Amino acid sequence: MRIIGFIIIVLMAISATDRSYANDIDVQFSGFASFALSYTDDSDIGFASNYSNVNKSGFSATRDSILGGQANISLSNNWDSVVQIVIQDHAFKSFDNFLELAFVRYRPSRNWAIRAGRLNSDLYLLSEYPYVGYAYLWVRPPHSYYSFANIAGNFDGIDVEYSKAINDGFLRLKLAYGGSTAKIHAYNDDFFIDFDNLTTLSATYSLDAWTMRFSLSRSAFGDYKLTALDEFISSLDSVPQIIWPQAQTISNKFNTEGNSIKYAAFGLTYDYDNWLIQSEMGISESDWIIAPSVLNSYISAGYRVNNAIFYTSFSAAKNRHNVIKVIDPVFSPGTPEQISKPIQQLALAAQASIKIPYVHQHSINVGVKWQLSERLALKAQLDRFDIKPVGAGLWSLSNPADVDKGHKVHVLSLNASMVF
Repeated sequence: MRIIGFIIIVLMAISATDRSYANDIDVQFSGFASFALSYTDDSDIGFASNYSNVNKSGFSATRDSILGGQANISLSNNWDSVVQIVIQDHAFKSFDNFLELAFVRYRPSRNWAIRAGRLNSDLYLLSEYPYVGYAYLWVRPPHSYYSFANIAGNFDGIDVEYSKAINDGFLRLKLAYGGSTAKIHAYNDDFFIDFDNLTTLSATYSLDAWTMRFSLSRSAFGDYKLTALDEFISSLDSVPQIIWPQAQTISNKFNTEGNSIKYAAFGLTYDYDNWLIQSEMGISESDWIIAPSVLNSYISAGYRVNNAIFYTSFSAAKNRHNVIKVIDPVFSPGTPEQISKPIQQLALAAQASIKIPYVHQHSINVGVKWQLSERLALKAQLDRFDIKPVGAGLWSLSNPADVDKGHKVHVLSLNASMVF
């Protein structure tokens, strides 16, 4: 809500500075929606299009359905503002969690733009329209790549953009700084985590049929809110070092204090004649075990036939480091069971908790997108996910004890995407 207040103050300041702006104000409304029905064939594991949404198995009409609205407000030749609200199946439901964009933009010259407010992160090829299903091929952005991207898809802060035509191409450079709070659901409770001092540098270059994007990002993990995690860390900290020296190391891995995440991504799109090919690769390095270091990528190819585009995609995600192995506590002879047993149980719980966030999966899909009109498209898609043992970090296990089991899941989806 601080963002809305900030924008109102800026608009009032602009109005007070020059009354002539009132005659230049123009407001345009637009919207987009995706209505989807999908089915997963494994009841032991829940699927969601991204981390922020509710995980479900079986049939669902809300898993990929989205309704969005946007207001573009032109204030003068140099000033404008954008507000975007997207309603989807978030696990934590609040206005602030549905507010995707809310910024004021100032263009001091043709090549420069400065924005402040709630902004898109510009880390990915789809950063400017991740929820506008009409604008891309698939029913949902590639799961292995974009499911985690959602929680850092926007931030509150400022960015500066420089753009320039170079020969026959167009270059855009952007530097951003701010912070974000992810509001998700875990362990049957609301889970909030702050991303502080988020700094991003991105470069995008378009030339004829090609678009390339490279981005770098770094953020410190800030405060969090999750009772179960507090209790778990407290239990680890209370174990005597002489009994279980590793307890403190594990505690530090689960605690956000002093930990950070770094991310680098590269994306490439080729769109010419009947072919549409797109690929992205990302690599993260994280000190926090709940958001582990991952290498993820996808490649997608589509071919146009009249008003239809037939497509297929392959995606993969895998942890970059091995699973931490918990060393059993060592007890002196004669240690009472009321002391040894809780610590042994804590060690078992620690090993299970370490495994749950790990990611190791790949998938393939086939689908078709029918362009019925300039504002409406229908899609049908079949995905097959191969989730390795200790690799279901992007999913929700109905029984956490099944973390060592692999899963092969099929997802069938029908979708209608539109803009209005």
